[in-house]
Amino acid sequence: MLKFVLPVHRCAIALLPKGPAFRSSTQQYQPRTVQRLRFLSTDNGNNNQNRGDDLPMSVVSLSSKSSIIDSTAIWKKDELLSRINELISCKWEDLLHIYKANRRTLRALPPKMITDNIQLLLSRGIPDRFIVEYPKILSVRTDELTVKLDLLSQFKGLKDINHLVPLLKIKQNVLKQVVQISLDEDVEHGNRLYLLQAKTGLDIDIISRYLSSNIRVYKLSLSKFLTNLDYCLEHMEPMDVIRHLSILAHATASIAERLQMLKSFPLQKVKPWMIRTPKAALEKTFDEVLSKGIEPLFENSLSETFFENHVKTKVIALLNCSNREAKKIFDVCKGTVSLLDNIEALLENGVHKKAILKDLAMLTAKHEELISKLNSLARLKTVRDLNDVIPLCVLKPLQVLKIVHKMNSELFPNNGNRIYHFADHTGIPAADVARQFARRTFMFNIPKDGFIENLEQFTANMNSEDVLADLWAFKYSPAIVAERIARAKAVRGKKLMPWMVRCPDIILEKSLELTKQNRALLGDHGTILEYLQKRLGLDEEVANSIIIKVPSVQNVRMTKIKSVIDYLLNELNYSPYDIALNPRILMHSLETTKRRMEQLRQLGCRPRSLVIVCKSQRQYNQFMDDWIATKAKQQPSFGAS
Repeated sequence: MLKFVLPVHRCAIALLPKGPAFRSSTQQYQPRTVQRLRFLSTDNGNNNQNRGDDLPMSVVSLSSKSSIIDSTAIWKKDELLSRINELISCKWEDLLHIYKANRRTLRALPPKMITDNIQLLLSRGIPDRFIVEYPKILSVRTDELTVKLDLLSQFKGLKDINHLVPLLKIKQNVLKQVVQISLDEDVEHGNRLYLLQAKTGLDIDIISRYLSSNIRVYKLSLSKFLTNLDYCLEHMEPMDVIRHLSILAHATASIAERLQMLKSFPLQKVKPWMIRTPKAALEKTFDEVLSKGIEPLFENSLSETFFENHVKTKVIALLNCSNREAKKIFDVCKGTVSLLDNIEALLENGVHKKAILKDLAMLTAKHEELISKLNSLARLKTVRDLNDVIPLCVLKPLQVLKIVHKMNSELFPNNGNRIYHFADHTGIPAADVARQFARRTFMFNIPKDGFIENLEQFTANMNSEDVLADLWAFKYSPAIVAERIARAKAVRGKKLMPWMVRCPDIILEKSLELTKQNRALLGDHGTILEYLQKRLGLDEEVANSIIIKVPSVQNVRMTKIKSVIDYLLNELNYSPYDIALNPRILMHSLETTKRRMEQLRQLGCRPRSLVIVCKSQRQYNQFMDDWIATKAKQQPSFGAS
């Protein structure tokens, strides 16, 4: 069995012997991490000595799998972070950021290189914040980092080496070319970095960061760089130009042509992506794309954004609407090619902007289908205004055609139809009625006599808005409707709802029984507010504060409120003031309240506030654990006394 002794100093990089003989003898226990280690020679006689630059480690024999794994963990993460923290002053989050940024490097190179690089940067005057902001520069080999720092110090017109710290992450040969270019050219303000700062007025650190990501612009000829920079700053925001410095690499004539082309598009601001986007996407106006009648396909999201801006501008011009409304229209219609044509068709037929914005779904139809729907509605004999029935355009063309035939075959008072008859009896705008009827198309198929009779019964006993919101009750015969209304009215009085007509009989009976119980509890006190005033002895202001604090109390059954108050006042001896402070207890399950209060009583806890009883199960369990832990700590002290 081959054995190797790992040197004590951690910067040792182990090199395993190679050859088929060694691989065959160690294959059964050799982990992947060992394959990357390189052992230094142990002939120097200093294997068991700690040089002071490494963690103390005992000599171990790599004769087993566990010993190999243990010996490869030369650097512990906590130890590395501790050493970094001794060198620079930063937060724990920053230390983790540095570690994660260089984690891949630490798999192959000694971690001491990280600390050596930090010491090197600090000795060259690089402050801590730049090391934290650009942690990847620590992955550069120390000798290479030294060469890069020497190159940056030669940068022409350099005022502070910290201005060029982001450039340390680019390749050494590229950095050498950049430095040489800066030495060869004569630029106002010393170099291109300071020139960009003077022309844009932005912070030098921001410019340096984006310049390091687009370093190829430094290889452009000086004349092209200056011309393109001035031209772009004339038409775009300085920050946009700095973020997209790569546009300066485009031909000057191409930039001028693009910017000239963009003048014909009604956009508020010119963005750098408009320079980079494919020329074909800009040469063809979107009007030409839309005229083909096919959905446009975009090679990238930038062209799609340009298309969206163009369509929204057209919508704003047609409807005289806000940008937010245009955005909503575009999102609902998904930018369909027939969107603009549909809007124009509706406007030509006298449809108002308000009607279009309320029924955007009709804009998603194909242009031919929308025209067919409009033609069908135009043949409606009893229509007073097309805007009253335009919501029906959300339906399919065949459905609209059938509805028109149905309404043309019926005679209603005042030369109307079902929509106008409903609107006249309820006082609701006809367009709102048509919109709801489009969602419940069975309203056009209910027999005329049953429709009229049910409508009269509903409007006489219920709120009109409630009737329109729940049209399913119209499917029942007038006799059933009359019987249900009579039963409910005998108990509830005027507080009737359409669901009482269509719900199962057992549910109606249960609802009416609860109403009787509530009325029996309330007596002469007709509201929950008045009941709380009398039962808890509260003045009107305090009782009102309960309703304001927890409005849902008004929806709780009176029987439940009475049971909760009886339990709290009579069995637990809480005061009305305690209930007023925590009115949410009135909405809480009485069974859960009893169970929790019993658990607390067994632990010797009587909560001063009822709020803990109303907490979630997780919060309640946390309170219980804290109470038990506190009581356990107090018991020894009681025994000692």
